[in-house]
Amino acid sequence: MLILKRKVIILTLFLLIPCLIYAKGWKLFDDNLEIRFDDETIQLQVKDKRCKKVWTQEKMSDKYSVKETRLNGDSLDVFLTGDHQLYMSITLTESSTLEVIIDADSNMAFDELAFPSAFITPDKNHYLLYTDSEGLLLPVDDQDYPVGDGITYFCGGGLSMAWMGMVDNKLESGYMAILDTPYDAALRTKREDGLITFSPVWLNSKEKFRYKRKVLYNFFDRGGYVVQAKKYRDYIWEKNNVITLRENQKRFPAIEKMVGAVHIYVWDKAREVGFAENLKKSGIDKAFILWDANHYPYPIEGYDNYLKELGYATGGYELFTDIHPEDSVVQPRTKMDTVLWLRRPHYPGKFHELTSRKIDGSTYSNEFGHFVCPGAVRPEIENRVSKELAVYPHEAYLVDVYQANGLYECYSEKHPLTRKQYAEAILKNYDLLKNKFNVFLGAEWGADFAGSNIVFAQGMMTMQRTWWRSDREKEGTIYYYGNWNNNPRPSIMLTTRTAPDVYLKYSINEYSRIPLYELVYHDALVTSWRWEDANHHMPEIWWKKDLFNILYGTAPLWTIDQEFWNRYKNSFVESYQNVCPWLQQIGYDELVTHRFVTADRKVQETVFSSGKKVVVNFGDTKYMHGKQKIEPRGFIILE
Repeated sequence: MLILKRKVIILTLFLLIPCLIYAKGWKLFDDNLEIRFDDETIQLQVKDKRCKKVWTQEKMSDKYSVKETRLNGDSLDVFLTGDHQLYMSITLTESSTLEVIIDADSNMAFDELAFPSAFITPDKNHYLLYTDSEGLLLPVDDQDYPVGDGITYFCGGGLSMAWMGMVDNKLESGYMAILDTPYDAALRTKREDGLITFSPVWLNSKEKFRYKRKVLYNFFDRGGYVVQAKKYRDYIWEKNNVITLRENQKRFPAIEKMVGAVHIYVWDKAREVGFAENLKKSGIDKAFILWDANHYPYPIEGYDNYLKELGYATGGYELFTDIHPEDSVVQPRTKMDTVLWLRRPHYPGKFHELTSRKIDGSTYSNEFGHFVCPGAVRPEIENRVSKELAVYPHEAYLVDVYQANGLYECYSEKHPLTRKQYAEAILKNYDLLKNKFNVFLGAEWGADFAGSNIVFAQGMMTMQRTWWRSDREKEGTIYYYGNWNNNPRPSIMLTTRTAPDVYLKYSINEYSRIPLYELVYHDALVTSWRWEDANHHMPEIWWKKDLFNILYGTAPLWTIDQEFWNRYKNSFVESYQNVCPWLQQIGYDELVTHRFVTADRKVQETVFSSGKKVVVNFGDTKYMHGKQKIEPRGFIILE
């Protein structure tokens, strides 16, 4: 590895004492970058010498003034006064990373701190690399996409990974920001003069500053979004001790049955053994079958063992985050309690004991219930899962919500948690499931604080920001995604609908979607669509979802009952045959690169670490790839 020598030049205006220098301009540089800091405007400017591109931050002199600047070895230490009293350290590391550390009195009270400022987007010929689910190339002059607050690890407007980037329209030069202290943080987007940009925003920790905050900037002259994703991969795999699927499989051999399989959530009569036998006879050789105990009918005792005999992976649905006020007291058992004897959430008499509390003593809540503190629920997890596995010996659990709902502070006197401790408590709960019950785990969404504690992530293929709060929530329309009212047959799982315009524009648009998440994690976990957004729920674009699965190397997801299977059997079998044999070839591979083959982006290619390639054609006309013809809506596999 080339180690670059760094130099510091100080442009002094006057010298007061030997160890203290006041200046207007300061400069750090190496062979690749030139960093300038103006202590009048409190503005960083970065010049990438390799491509002559200059990135300039917005001024912050209206909020802060520099009290003192010091040279400290190879770093600049800046002391600021204004809205807050802050210390900033600016370092250009040996790997040409710009490291910015923000510090303050640990007891400083604040709400949010936006610092340093955003880099100004030079012009409209750029894209934001948005790490919402799989990833998006969002034109910086876009005025419609519902950019969120960028808080880490929240699928309702936040980031699945703690980074965001910018790239030019040639998909070459750009920069990225990594939140090295991600738990009380966001990368917040805004539209400034009609162009999107973003900046770090630090949140308080239990009302105070408490600890140093750090953001890392990397700049690129070439390689575009692929090299940025790979930079993050190198960073996060080491930081979070991420391991490959093959390594995880040594501990959980059943993972082999999940990789390359279709993921199927079964309902109603599809929970009968005969249905699984029918799948096998129809050519569905490899499947991962899961079911949700919040809905009846339950399968026969030992259902998982029958599935294992067919060679299928088996799993259950779990939920440890929601609780309802009726659990404040122990209620008499009802007939439904008997039918749904494993239902969740259900914590009789333990509402006050288990809920997370805000600083004022109230609870966190949303439309699904009040929030259970992950630091309090561990004994309940052990009791419930022990009871279930005695009857249904699952090989895996999909643990809903934990990685999608965001991180919260708990002010309970019995189980207080900061956001970081909240995440750590979730990981301890994962460890309980893995160590005591020997099950492999999946999650709703793929917030990457979990590292390799999960090996499948439901919902990463769905672009969350155009799923929630959209036309699909309008009852009585062709877009409505349904509801949960029919317990054995919820319409949200077992009906079809039409994709609204915003979904077509962003969620399923081959021009703007990119596999940022897969470029980081493909060989560490398997991702799929949301279960309410399964491959088949919008039949007119079923083919397109399958093509994205093929291109990205991700799993198709079905939510079916016997009736739904009968209606679309031929399409299900064709979908499986198109996607899953290919996944079985590259399911353990790293996704090495992705590229747009044609200018209209209708033809795209991905390359995997085994050397295998796939080229897909989203277009309506055939495409000649060398001497090979790719049919409309088709693909070819290359060695």
